Amino acid sequence: MKTASIAYRVADFLRRHPPFQYLDEPDLLELVNGGRVIFHEDGELVFECGQKRRPYIYVIQQGVVRLVDHDETGTREVLRDVRGEGDLLGVGRYFGIAEHAYTARTETDVILYALPAAPFWEQIKRHPRASHFLAAYFSVAIAPSELDGDLARNDQQRLGRRPVDWMEKRVDEPPSAVTCGQETPLRAVAASLAHQPPGAAAVVVDADGTPRGLISTRALSDRVASGELPLDAPAAQLMAPVADTLRAGLPAGAYLTRMLELEVEHLVLTDDGSRQGKAVAVIARRDLTRIEAAAPLAIVEDMARAMGIYELSQLLAQGQTFLAGGLTDATAMRWLAPMATALYAAVLRRVVVLVEGALLAEGHAIPDLKHCWVFFGSAGRGELTTLYDLDHGLIYDEPDPEQRRAARSYFLELGRRVSAALAACGFVSTAKGIVSGHPSACRSINEWEIGFSHWIHEPIESCVYRATSFFDLRPVHGDCTLVTRLQQRIHDEKDRSSGFVPLLVADSMANLPPLTFFRGLVIDDDGRYTETLDLQRATLQPVADLARALALDAGIDHPVGTLERLQALTPDDEDANALVNGTIAAFRNALFYRTRAGLSGHGDGSQVEPSKLTRLEQNLLKSGFRTVLQLMEYTGKRYGVVPRR
Repeated sequence: MKTASIAYRVADFLRRHPPFQYLDEPDLLELVNGGRVIFHEDGELVFECGQKRRPYIYVIQQGVVRLVDHDETGTREVLRDVRGEGDLLGVGRYFGIAEHAYTARTETDVILYALPAAPFWEQIKRHPRASHFLAAYFSVAIAPSELDGDLARNDQQRLGRRPVDWMEKRVDEPPSAVTCGQETPLRAVAASLAHQPPGAAAVVVDADGTPRGLISTRALSDRVASGELPLDAPAAQLMAPVADTLRAGLPAGAYLTRMLELEVEHLVLTDDGSRQGKAVAVIARRDLTRIEAAAPLAIVEDMARAMGIYELSQLLAQGQTFLAGGLTDATAMRWLAPMATALYAAVLRRVVVLVEGALLAEGHAIPDLKHCWVFFGSAGRGELTTLYDLDHGLIYDEPDPEQRRAARSYFLELGRRVSAALAACGFVSTAKGIVSGHPSACRSINEWEIGFSHWIHEPIESCVYRATSFFDLRPVHGDCTLVTRLQQRIHDEKDRSSGFVPLLVADSMANLPPLTFFRGLVIDDDGRYTETLDLQRATLQPVADLARALALDAGIDHPVGTLERLQALTPDDEDANALVNGTIAAFRNALFYRTRAGLSGHGDGSQVEPSKLTRLEQNLLKSGFRTVLQLMEYTGKRYGVVPRR
């Protein structure tokens, strides 16, 4: 690069590709002037595995380079990546690795721009967007500490324009609780709340300050002002049960999502977060003052009062609009996924009430049996963000023998009508969907227990790989003790079948993730290519399956979400812990892209065309593939299973 014309020509090429497009022109020219042009013929080595790095990073200006290493035996060459125009080589040096981890071999005639590594690193660190891009070359979650890997405000990923950053802010100083004793007259409670903002509530506590109930201004208005209860009545007569307690200092989104799950307007905060702690504050809906916070709560409240299916469908559409508006980046999935689950649960609950009312009006008596509606699969894991395959079912208590046929007939009819109503609301059930109108998803508790026992003890004969979604149980409406009983049965049976978890692990590794993207195509390690990427098959499903198996083996039955299951594993080994964190980031990232595609109208969102993704997006997904493969290999060694294609 001896002349100014050559330098400007190289700079013109580089500024068409990230991360160089984010650099200032003087910085870019400084890099180019310190570099050189290298030509390789087809089949030549750019560098070899184990070779000491030269003081350059390389940019492919023309041609194709394959990155390879060898298997454990050292006899078979394994393809690791395919790089083309605009791609980087040799950036592993910034992880402190002095030797090349792979061998780079040209597949065509290749022209490389070799740029000085040290100045390149310093310039990248000074430009946040360039830093974001280079971080994606390493891992979704793990990159050199000097790089800014926060992609939260990256316009290349943004679908919505209403960020949910406020959900990450911690509520360190919530409003102090207005407290009263169980024998305190309602007159005094009303006087205490008179000076509070609208929508406030008083916590009824015992002598130790432990919360025993909650009295809202609405309850005072409805039951005391109306004359139903006298002003001298004790607080215990009016108080409502405390739905849940949390501790102060959590992110605002944690309080919002819990309100959505419980369909409540207030949460009691205690000094230690437990129900036995001392009440210190009350978070009310009014405290979530931003419109983004109020919207999902208001939608869920309206759903609980909807008079018909059409009204529910309109509210569901509003909920989808809210989700799309908040879909700014992968980190937003931390809040949007549980919100979607809460919205879908609210729809199911209201549909059940409407359908039960219709059956009663037709003369169908509701059996006097405990029953519980549940989500399975991605909905059960809290990961369903589109309207495709809301897997749901019904568990009902075991009826007396003479009532068994009538009970089964009623609940199946109820399930069929509920499934039809959900479809009318906008949910789409494909051939692989689980619906309560089918006998396989509508059973008595004894039938469910027998079914799980069969899957666990005879996994091959029962084709358990088709039934793994049933192991993701989330109670939605009804008597939750049935779900607790069933989860206990699952773990008891699992403990008596030592081969069950290894078989689940083996089934989860039936398909390896793809290798890379190249020129808008998806490439696997055999060099085969397809034009679309299946996010479900490449990342979401294998991680969900492995997390389920590991959670079962560890005796974890709650929570059932994939990310929560992974977080609950807490491995002691530092490398394993880093792998878990990387897997969490890779899963959330893939879920973001699936949600973005689904909410943009592309079916369930699992099919994505790489040619329509930016280079940054491709790198983020590609680093996720590597992380999933590492998780498979790590888990495979633990259980003696070899990942296979």
